[in-house]
Formats: sequence, C-alpha cells, structure tokens
Amino acid sequence: MLCVLLLTAVIVLCVTFTQERQQFISKNENLTNEREQLILKNTNLTNERKQSYRQMSVNGDNKLTAELVILTVEWTCYRSSFYYMSKENKTWTESRRYCTEKGADLIIINNREEKDFVHNTSGNAVFYIGLTDTDVEGSWKWVDESTLNSSFWASGEPNRGQGIVDEDCVVTVAVPKLPEWPNLVGWLDVACNDKFQWICEKRISQFILP
Repeated sequence: MLCVLLLTAVIVLCVTFTQERQQFISKNENLTNEREQLILKNTNLTNERKQSYRQMSVNGDNKLTAELVILTVEWTCYRSSFYYMSKENKTWTESRRYCTEKGADLIIINNREEKDFVHNTSGNAVFYIGLTDTDVEGSWKWVDESTLNSSFWASGEPNRGQGIVDEDCVVTVAVPKLPEWPNLVGWLDVACNDKFQWICEKRISQFILP
C-alpha cells in the first residue's frame, strides 16, 4: 500500500513538474518572441533615425543640428533662451550685428529672475544689452521694439550723459568695477560708440516656430 502511495506521489510530482516545465518553456518562448520584437522595433527605429539624418542632410537641416550643437557648447541655456556672453569689446551697433549674424539679438531682460541670472553669470564684466532710446530721447525700447516695463537702473541712472554726451545705449553692471562708476550696480546708459562686451539671446521658440 505504501508503495502504491509513493508511486502515486511520484507520478503526480512528475506530471506537475512536466506541466510547470512546459509552462516555463512556453513563457520563455514568449519572452524570446517579445525580445525579438523589441530588437526588430529598435532596428526599425535606428533605420528611421538614419533615414531622418539623411533627409536632414538633403533638406539642409543638418545646419540646424550643427547650430544646436554649437549653442549647447558655446552658449548658456536658461529657461526659454540661449545666451552668449562675449569675451571681446565692440560698440553697441557692432555688438548687435554680431548677434543678428548668429540668428539672435542683444538680450532683452524681461524680469528680475532674468536680471539675476545675468548678474550671477557675468562676473565683473560690463555687458551691452538690447535697450536703447536712439529713436526718441528718454523713450527706452528693446531691440524687438517693445517698450521698457520692468527696469533695473543703477542709482542715479539713466543720467543722459549729464548733458555732456549722448548716452542712448545701455550696459549692465553686476560688480562695481570702473572708476567712473563707483558703487554702481545695475543698468547704466552709455554712449553707443563706447566699446563693451555684450550678451546675445536666442529664444528656443525660434527652433520650433516657422
């Protein structure tokens, strides 16, 4: 009787093991199929990406790709824009020309957060920004023709050159540096022919919108 019970138990275990083995094999086959499908999808995506690169080259979009690479290396990204801070000095007009040739323009500072970003990254340099009253004295406008709303003038600025010279352009100073501007931090109006460093701004939306 005991032998019969043991034999029955062995048979049950054998059947159970066989069933579980078949289930395992079936699951393994399913996983293998899924893996092969994933490999196929990945291959298709890779081919599509290569085709996109070829199409970009045909359409001239590789220029855009190269530009994005340059921006990420030479420019600083903050929120919705890329910023370029020059190392050399130019007049305001020359500075703006440099920016526009790069598909950008002199920086427009819209709020205190952006002003703080500029001050925190500009060190002790003096930079031109895209603000001027060249058209109408005392009517300050940004390079996109928008009027000045939020301003961050240094104490006593703008002083219009104290009536001695025309000061129709603006620089931003983060750290008091020049002897003629002791203890001044913020925006200062200067003669547009004076040479300073400059900041270009290129909005990310320019890469998206036509």
